[in-house]
Amino acid sequence: MELINIAGFVVCAVIITSVAGRYSPWAGVLIPVAVSAVSLLYLMPQIKYIVDRFGQIFIYTDSKYVMLLLKVVGISFLAQITAQICTDAGQKAMGDKIETAARIIIAVYTLPLISDMIALITSFIGE
Repeated sequence: MELINIAGFVVCAVIITSVAGRYSPWAGVLIPVAVSAVSLLYLMPQIKYIVDRFGQIFIYTDSKYVMLLLKVVGISFLAQITAQICTDAGQKAMGDKIETAARIIIAVYTLPLISDMIALITSFIGE
């Protein structure tokens, strides 16, 4: 049901942006940013639920891997939202740079996990 509400809100905002954007270039930039912010605020209960569930998982598992997962998910969402805002503002090249930077940062964060996995595999093999 939440998706229907957000989709309806976004479709209305797209129509308003396309009309208002002809008269004011600022409207074509600011309305998508405002819609993104309102959509995220609307999803705050779901985001809180996800964070709470990760907190419960954090108690029962190795904390460094859960923190790594949280960081990677957060970086992914932030990069995607920021890149989409850049694309909406007509700055696709900047959005692409943000996505590339996010991929590099995620690769850096996941290197310790990859090292641990390789160490575990080699210990099973016996080398």
